[in-house]
Amino acid sequence: MKTIQVGFGKAVIDFKPTDFPIREFAKQLDTLNSRIMLIAGPQPFVLVSLDLTSLPNHRVIELFKDKVAATLSVAPANIWITVTHTFAAPHLPSNPQTAAAHQIYDFILAKLMASLVMSCQAAQQDLQPVKLGHAVVDCPLNVNRNVATPAGWWLGRNFAGYSNHQLRVWAFQKADGQRHLLVNYDLQPSVLDHLTDDADQRMISSDLVGFGLKKYETDQQVAIFLPGAAGDQRPLFVGHNDEPFAVAKSLMQRQGDVFYESIQQAVQTITTWTTLSQVQQVAQPMTLPTKVQKLTTFELTPTHQDDFEPTGATVDLSVVGIKLNQLLLIGTQPELNSQFGNKCRHALGTDQTTMVATLVNGAAKYLPEARDFDQVTYQAMNTHLGRGSDQLVLKACTQLGQKLIKEDAAKC
Repeated sequence: MKTIQVGFGKAVIDFKPTDFPIREFAKQLDTLNSRIMLIAGPQPFVLVSLDLTSLPNHRVIELFKDKVAATLSVAPANIWITVTHTFAAPHLPSNPQTAAAHQIYDFILAKLMASLVMSCQAAQQDLQPVKLGHAVVDCPLNVNRNVATPAGWWLGRNFAGYSNHQLRVWAFQKADGQRHLLVNYDLQPSVLDHLTDDADQRMISSDLVGFGLKKYETDQQVAIFLPGAAGDQRPLFVGHNDEPFAVAKSLMQRQGDVFYESIQQAVQTITTWTTLSQVQQVAQPMTLPTKVQKLTTFELTPTHQDDFEPTGATVDLSVVGIKLNQLLLIGTQPELNSQFGNKCRHALGTDQTTMVATLVNGAAKYLPEARDFDQVTYQAMNTHLGRGSDQLVLKACTQLGQKLIKEDAAKC
């Protein structure tokens, strides 16, 4: 049997001081990175993570997959493209119309592609057999953001609302004792969302998650963050433009310290290590109803009324899964609510070790639940997914879980 090997790689997305301004950003607070997990064996697999907010353009997803496939000789179908969901990174223009928009699109894309190639090459050089361990610890950084106001439900801190504080870590231990990580947590890294410094300039940053990951990534270790079911979550503390920027920077770094300490605690609690001997991929397509999204993100305000008019059209999405030994990671394009992540685990028939990642192989805005439509929350307004979509996602999770059971039974 061919040995399964795993390698991790990381590279800077090289924005130079002379490159600015880049879209709305005038400078860089800290670096953005690409990170790669490469599994080489009978069932090769590549997980790509980019320090970006989202990648809604499917053409770009395919371009990234093709680049990774050419660099690592892995089929595009076996490649996942994910983002860390930092809000302090320049978006690729989704549909550039002008010459200037095409120019900035080409510029950012070239920077991302160059970083991807370097991280792929680093992961390839890092390939070796590993032992796999996992842990789940509590991390107190996320809070529910749906708040009832006189004008309607809006964004804030709702301590009575649900937040899953469990931080999930899978560790890949190399022969020299170094441990690469996958980290999954229900959090949007948005401490610096739309903040400017004291000179009224926006800065690129990997935010609190990137700060915590980089503290861990010593001695060539790499840690990849997979945003969990964070559609209705936010950091406990975020910056405000009516305060000195030093306050926001401190909040980002201190919460990044807590994130790092939680990761370290998780790794230190792992006592059982098993040789990675099984890799299993599975996918379940799903077709979801859509609705009219009347306002853009920045036009939204709290309201008590929205008819959420159906379009009569549907959108084709999927739930994908990768199983390493007995550990399961699933991914979806839409952003899920924190409690809904638990519903997905229940539908899959799995336990709390299962990672539920969002913004995988594209972005599809929020997946509202029935309560979101009834309460007219931000998630329900800021999406094109219609009523009933949540139940269809749970059905897809159930079907995916059944596929895994059948495949396991066939191997016996």
